[in-house]
Amino acid sequence: MLNITLIFFVSVIFELSQTYENLAVNRKTEQSSISEQSKHSGLAVDNNTDQRVSSCMRTNLEQEVWWRVDLGEIKSIYDIQVFYRNDSDANVKTRVDYHAGFALYISNTKCDGPTGGQLCYKNDDGEPPLQSDHICQIHGRYVTYYNERTGSGSNLPPSVVNTVTVAELCEVQVFGCSTGVFGDDCAEPCPQNCRDDLCKVETGVCLQCVDGWKGEFCNQTTTVFISVPQPIGSQPPSNYTVFIAIVFGVILMFLVVVIVALLYNVRKSKSSKSNVNAAYQGTLPAEESQGSNYATLNLEPTYLGHQYGHLETSNASRSSHPYLSVL
Repeated sequence: MLNITLIFFVSVIFELSQTYENLAVNRKTEQSSISEQSKHSGLAVDNNTDQRVSSCMRTNLEQEVWWRVDLGEIKSIYDIQVFYRNDSDANVKTRVDYHAGFALYISNTKCDGPTGGQLCYKNDDGEPPLQSDHICQIHGRYVTYYNERTGSGSNLPPSVVNTVTVAELCEVQVFGCSTGVFGDDCAEPCPQNCRDDLCKVETGVCLQCVDGWKGEFCNQTTTVFISVPQPIGSQPPSNYTVFIAIVFGVILMFLVVVIVALLYNVRKSKSSKSNVNAAYQGTLPAEESQGSNYATLNLEPTYLGHQYGHLETSNASRSSHPYLSVL
């Protein structure tokens, strides 16, 4: 019953992964060594899942082996499926022991060696099946299969006693989407505020947000708004109330302008009168001269010209003028 359940679970995962694109088909590959049978690394990405020996890449028997595929650019990976050689002969148990303890790594560069990047899967709890599926939602460019018997970190199942290992892969399928999209058919765009257009391939959750945004989908602003709470039971103003407030404001502004204009005119009028008084300095006749027919006026030339020009006389007649003597 347990075996049937396990097979069903693996089958469900396999069917789900088929909705994503196989990103590894015919991509550039490399491996730690090539066996005498010249089983080169490209046989593991030719889109042929036949598990007979003629369809599989193979390294030499060594203490440390690896195989790597370059996806061409950073991709949004959903899961990785591994197909080992399975000829159904007497040596199957031996080959399974060789594969025990393998690991899958995903990285953006090759500079850190075969174990650089993020660990997707490590087999350390039992002998691996000859076809396995490993979900690891990670972004990366390089997928590396790695195994070793150096004793530094093998973590092998108790039944495995061999001191060397081999990589014999018939097919490695890497399912996922290009960056910037997600979903079963890779048709949904990542949220626009995801940094570098990177989101989880299954849910669309952003790995990081651009500056100023937060939340799983980067749809919440980080700007702080200060809100003033309204009294309990208060209602927002109606349109009529807003209209009355606007009319009142316009009237108030008009009154302010009128008052300012009136004050300005009054001040200007006072200033003009002050200037006239300053320019017009007259002397009344002395008491003893009351009844005489003249007064002395000290007039600025400007006012003389504009206000009393009609009284000007020639120099010869000024002294004999009966009413006015202009100095």
